[in-house]
Amino acid sequence: MLKTVYFDLGNVLCFFDHSKMYQQIAMCCGLSIPHVKKILLTDKIQESYDLGKIDTQNVYRLFKSKSSKFFSLHEFTDAMSDIFTPNIELWPVVEYLKQKGLRLVLISNTCESHYNRIYSTYPILHLFDHKILSFETGFLKPDPRIFELALQHSQCLPTECFYTDDIPAFIRSAKRAGLKGALFTDVPSLKNTLYHLWKIKFSYRVG
Repeated sequence: MLKTVYFDLGNVLCFFDHSKMYQQIAMCCGLSIPHVKKILLTDKIQESYDLGKIDTQNVYRLFKSKSSKFFSLHEFTDAMSDIFTPNIELWPVVEYLKQKGLRLVLISNTCESHYNRIYSTYPILHLFDHKILSFETGFLKPDPRIFELALQHSQCLPTECFYTDDIPAFIRSAKRAGLKGALFTDVPSLKNTLYHLWKIKFSYRVG
């Protein structure tokens, strides 16, 4: 019997656009897009931020030190985080699973400002019983430790858990940890998978 469902966040519950983030940060800080990418990617600031090794204030101060333009912390976090759109088609599935009494857990590689923006904007996240976030745990998927931690919050056996994510390597890692999992491609496919594995029938039409 299915008791706990784990969802990824980015490109599952909501979509994101990193190119928009680079453009907005560049405009906010008066830097070129290649310079922004170098700081975040080549210098691995985004990775450190996602792992919780540095916080939003640290990232803000770093970009301030690279720029001669004034910008506030609010302007900077807005430029960094206003990059999401909701996957509205999926939300009734989440709501239905919650109504059926299933435990919902979020597993996400994300940073403080991104998560805060999504949580404050999209109430679907408020349905989740627990959230396992890379910037709080210090682990990034596909590190098996993040899935081991997830199982500690399942309140059931691994065989009674299901995980969906849009990245194949993350699904493989989850399966090695003992979870059942399936790649997220679209809502109809997810519904078919839930029916095939667990005989969950949705009493409404989605997708």
